[in-house]
Amino acid sequence: MKSFDHIDVGTVDEAVRLLGQYKGKAKIIAGGTDLLGALKHRILPSWPDTLINIKTVDGLAYIREDAEGLKIGALTKLSDITGSPMVRAKWRILAEAADSVAGPQIRNMASIGGNLCQDVRCWYYRYPHEVGERFLCYLKGGKGCYALTGENQCHSIYGSYRTARASCSSACPGGMDAPLYVSRIREGDLLEAARIVLRVNPMPSITGRVCPHFCEQECNRASFDEPVSLRAMERFVGDFVLEKTDDFFKPPATETGKNVAIVGAGPAGLSAAYYLRISGHRVTVFDRAEKPGGMLAHAIPAYRLPRDIVDRVTNAIKNTGVEIRLETGIGADITLDALKTGFDSMFFATGASNQPAIGLEGEELTKSGLNFLTDIHRGAEKVAGARVVVIGGGNVAVDAAISAMRLGAHQVTLACLEAREEMPALAWETEQAIEEGVTLMPSWGPYRVLYSDGKVYGLELVQCTSVFDAEGNFNPTFCHEVKQKLEVDRIIMAVGQRADLSFVDGQWPLKVHRGLIVVDHETQETNMPGVFAGGDVTSGPASVVQAIAAGRRAAVAIDKYLRGIPAGPDDTWRGIDESLARFSVGCVQKSERVKTSVLPINKRGVELEDALGLDSWQVETEANRCFNCGCVAVDPSDIAVALTALGAEIEIAGAAGTRVLAIEDFLAYRRQGLKSDELVTAIRVPYPADTARTAFLKFRPRGALDFATVSAALMVTMNGGVCEDVRIALGGVAPITLRATGAEKIIKGRALDAAFAEAAGREAVNKAIPLGKNGYKVRIVKALIEEALLANSEKGVTQ
Repeated sequence: MKSFDHIDVGTVDEAVRLLGQYKGKAKIIAGGTDLLGALKHRILPSWPDTLINIKTVDGLAYIREDAEGLKIGALTKLSDITGSPMVRAKWRILAEAADSVAGPQIRNMASIGGNLCQDVRCWYYRYPHEVGERFLCYLKGGKGCYALTGENQCHSIYGSYRTARASCSSACPGGMDAPLYVSRIREGDLLEAARIVLRVNPMPSITGRVCPHFCEQECNRASFDEPVSLRAMERFVGDFVLEKTDDFFKPPATETGKNVAIVGAGPAGLSAAYYLRISGHRVTVFDRAEKPGGMLAHAIPAYRLPRDIVDRVTNAIKNTGVEIRLETGIGADITLDALKTGFDSMFFATGASNQPAIGLEGEELTKSGLNFLTDIHRGAEKVAGARVVVIGGGNVAVDAAISAMRLGAHQVTLACLEAREEMPALAWETEQAIEEGVTLMPSWGPYRVLYSDGKVYGLELVQCTSVFDAEGNFNPTFCHEVKQKLEVDRIIMAVGQRADLSFVDGQWPLKVHRGLIVVDHETQETNMPGVFAGGDVTSGPASVVQAIAAGRRAAVAIDKYLRGIPAGPDDTWRGIDESLARFSVGCVQKSERVKTSVLPINKRGVELEDALGLDSWQVETEANRCFNCGCVAVDPSDIAVALTALGAEIEIAGAAGTRVLAIEDFLAYRRQGLKSDELVTAIRVPYPADTARTAFLKFRPRGALDFATVSAALMVTMNGGVCEDVRIALGGVAPITLRATGAEKIIKGRALDAAFAEAAGREAVNKAIPLGKNGYKVRIVKALIEEALLANSEKGVTQ
C-alpha cells in the first residue's frame, strides 16, 4: 500500500474545510471496510494524498426518534442498527437489511453512511493491480465496460449507468451524445432524437454525409465486432429534420433586441447564426459569394453532398429569421467600421479558401483544387480526354481526382508527398479513388511543370523520402537523384488552403499568427472585446463538424457577452445525458453493421449522390447494436434498498452548507460522485403509516456471500384490505437501487392477492435487459416481488 497522510478531525466543518483544501486529493475514512481494501490492492488509478478520519467527530453516531421520524447519524454502526429495539419496532426492514450485511465483525466496524457510499463491486473494477495491472474500465477513465460483453453473472439487468460521456461522444468535436439520440431511435421517438441532435448540430443532413465520423473510430463495438454506423443514422435523422423544418426551425419566442453580424456563410457562420437566432438575437450574415454555404455549396462534390441538401439547410436556418446578404464583400461593399457601429457583436467565419504558392517552376499554369471543384459546381470545367495530375494527399485532392475521372479524363494520377498510410485523406475515399481508376503515386512531389508556349505538356516529379522531421513538423526531404516525368495536359494543385485576411490587414488590431486569427479556443473570442472568430480562419483547414462546433461555441460565448454573463466554455452538451442508460438485449450478440448502399461504378457521376442512405428498418436494426456505453456494475448497498422502500432522506454537509436529498436523488447523485468537499452526515426516515406492512428479502446462493444476487424491500400501506400506497425497491439488479414503479402501479388501489402479486412481478421485469450470463436474475426478481407482496412483516433474509 502506498503511503498517505492521516488526519483526525473533531468536527464536520473541519472535515469539509480539509476536503475543499485538498481538492479531490483526500478521502473520508469512517469504518474503512471498503476504502482500505481498495487502497491495499491499488484498484483505482489515482491515489489520495490524505485520509481524513471522521471517527473522531463527536455527534455523528446516534439513533434517535423525533416528531418527524427516525434520525440516524452517518457513523452509526450497522450492528447498533440491528440491535436497536426502536428500529426493529417501527422500521423493521432497516434492521433486517443491516443484519444481512456481511458478518458480525464487519457490522461492528461498518457505518450506515459508509454502506450507502461504498464503491461498486465488479471483478473488472476490483481487479487487484498487483495481480497483473488494473482494468481501466469505464468507471476508471477507460473507454468501455468489460462486463457488458464479458463475465456479467452478477451485473445489471436494467441497463448501464452514465457517469461520463461515452467514448464516441468524447471523440466528436461537436460533443454529440450519439448514444442518447440512438436510444430515442430505438424507442421509436424520432422527433426527440432530432431535437437531441439539433442541440449541438443544426445541419445533421450534411454531417451525416461528409463527416469523417470520429465517433465511429472510437466506438466500443469496434473491438467486439464492427462499429455502429453512426454517420448513416445521423444522416437519416438529418433528412427527417429537413422533411419537417417547420417543426424544428422556428423564430424565437422572445427577442433580445441585440444585433450580431456574421462574416462568412460557411458551416461555422451558419451554425453560429442558427444558435444566436434561437437565443433571440437578430442575426445578419454577410458573404461575398453568390450562394450561401461556403465550401459546402462550392467545393464539396455533389456526389458526396447534393446541392439541394445545402440549399434546404440554409433555407431552414433563414426561416428562423436569419438574414443572409450575398455578394457583399467586407471592405468592398461594407466596411468593418460600419459593422462595428451597426452591430453589438461580430463573428468572423471567412474560412480558408486561398491556395498557397509553393514556388514550383511553372506553377502559374496549374489550377487550385478548390477552384477546380468550384468550376465543376458551376458547370464550367471540361477535362474529357485529358491527362490529369492532381498534386496533394488530402480530401480536396482525392475529390478533385475522382471528379476528373468522372468527367471523362483519359487518365488521372494522384501524386502526394506522403506515403499511402500517411495520407491525410480519409482512407475509404482514397480506396474509392483507386477503385474508380485513379493512379496513386505516394511519396512523390512536384519538381517542375513542363510547358511550351504557355501550354503544359508534362510534369517532373521527385521522390520524397520523408514528410515530417523528428519533432513532427512538416519538413519534407527529397532524393533529387530519383525523378520521373509524366505526360499531362492539366495539373491541379491541392496542397492545402490558407485564410484570406486582407479585409482586416492594416484596418483593425486583430491579433493574427501564421495567417490565422488568434482566439480563445473555448469561447472563440479574439483580442478585441465583442469580436469573435471561428472555423478554418482560426484553425486552418478542418472538417465540417469542427467548423460547426466552433460556430456553436462562438454563439454560446456571444450570447453570454450580449447578456453580460462572464465568458466560459460551451456546455451545451451538458444535461442531455441519461443516467440509467438502456440498450437492446441483442446488442451483446456479435453482428455486422448495416451497410449503406452505393451506386455501382458505371452509374456514378459528378451530380448524382453515390450513397443511397438507410431506410427506417435498417436504422432501427443498427440502433439496436449500440451498447449505450456505461457501467453495468450493481449498487451493492443493502441499506439503500430498505431506505428506498421507507422513503428516507439523506443529509449532506459541504462548503455551501447542509442540504437534504430524497434517497433516490441521493443514490443517483452519489453514483455521479459527491462533490470533493461533501460528506454524508445523517439519514432521516419518516414514520410509516399505522397500517403499513413491510418486507425485506435478500437472495444469495450461499449465506456466506456478503452481497445480494437480488434483494427486494417494500412498504405497503393498506386501507380496508386495499393497497393505498406502495414503495418497492430492488437491489443487486441495476447500477443504482431501483424503484419498481411499474409494479407499484399494478397493485395500488387493489387487494393484495396472488394474482395481482404475480402481475406485479411480471411487470417489474417487463423492461429487464439481461446480459449474456445473468438472465437468471429476471426470474429471481419476479419471485421475490411476489413473495414480498404476500409476506408479512415477519419475513426476513432469504438465503
